[in-house]
Amino acid sequence: MELVGAWIDIQDDQCELNISRIATEEDLEENHHLEEVGETIESVVISVLFCPYCGQKLMEKQGGHIPPFRHNDYSKW
Repeated sequence: MELVGAWIDIQDDQCELNISRIATEEDLEENHHLEEVGETIESVVISVLFCPYCGQKLMEKQGGHIPPFRHNDYSKW
């Protein structure tokens, strides 16, 4: 079974959708880089500019380019 956590966070006046995959006992058996159940295997952070329900802009972007997403893979140190 795969464990996934998801939440919306506000960082520097930017709404972000965070999705993380969490290690299970099976993951520990398959990957020697993982040390304990519950640690984050990988995470994706996606910038959210508009409300998915009404289309309203959520935050005003303050200069600079915000990457549309970030992916971190912690399974291969």
